Amino acid sequence: VPLWCYLLPAIAITLGLLPRGHQGYPALTGALLPVALGLLLFGTDVPAILRTGGRALLAAAIGAAGIALGTAAWSWILRAFLPPDAWKGVGALTATWTGGTMNLLALRTLLEIPETMFASLILTDAAIAYSWMALLIGACGIQVRMNRWLRASHTVHSERIPAINSAQLSVEKRLLAWSRCLLLAVALAIGARWMGSCLSPGLLVSSTTGWTVLLVTTGALALSCVPPVRRLGAVGGEVGSPCLYLVLAATGAQADLSALREAPVWLFLGVGSVLIHGVVLLAAGRLLRLPLGLLATASQANLGGFISAPLVGAAYHPTLAPIGLLLAM
Repeated sequence: VPLWCYLLPAIAITLGLLPRGHQGYPALTGALLPVALGLLLFGTDVPAILRTGGRALLAAAIGAAGIALGTAAWSWILRAFLPPDAWKGVGALTATWTGGTMNLLALRTLLEIPETMFASLILTDAAIAYSWMALLIGACGIQVRMNRWLRASHTVHSERIPAINSAQLSVEKRLLAWSRCLLLAVALAIGARWMGSCLSPGLLVSSTTGWTVLLVTTGALALSCVPPVRRLGAVGGEVGSPCLYLVLAATGAQADLSALREAPVWLFLGVGSVLIHGVVLLAAGRLLRLPLGLLATASQANLGGFISAPLVGAAYHPTLAPIGLLLAM
């Protein structure tokens, strides 16, 4: 969905079906991104994530370190073929492969990534993440042999797994929760924008919009630790995801598809990066005796997101599905 939300408006601009350079596109991006981030983060169950178990959290952390190592190494290897400001794109890929599309859009704002590069990043993210997911699901057929090689002491299934709240709300209560969550997200976004305008640009945060994104994400995660906000945020994603897709569409409407000529080198960087990520995870798994199912779930939690990580986990063992969901959070 994120890929098409971005590409379809870009194609429409190229074909002349939408006005090029309209001021509404950046205005929509600037207004909706902070609100979407708040809506998506209010429901983050930090205590449940911490209760997932040390082995699961360690696997996810090692996977994230492998991504950072891989993108840095391959950006150095391919430096002669990448543009001078490629470090911004490498930072964005590292972000999206350790936190999803939400991170990609946040880093695009913080690092002021040029539109000529962003189209290639979106394509690389989609192609690599879902190819890797297919590989992980395919590998579940050899998990018995791999667990012997990994010397896995025991599976993660015996560890405490936090329950996932699946209570169904009535239409009236859901609409009320949406309204309250949206009001809270808008208030947080307005407050963060005001504070961001009072802060001076620095080396890492070079604009008011960048400060706004940083303050919103920090504030939303802090508020998610308050149980009433977290319960309210359980339905926030239902409003936050469409907002995020609108931000992607507005971003795509500002894109230049001629930039896709640089996509092959970014795809090559992506392949090399996830291979290093996989090698690091396998080496750590053998050293720490972690089972393949847990390693695969943690890997997809990094490269995928809320939907794909539980699917990969369930392919190995049903009880890994909620772990995949929490690690993706």
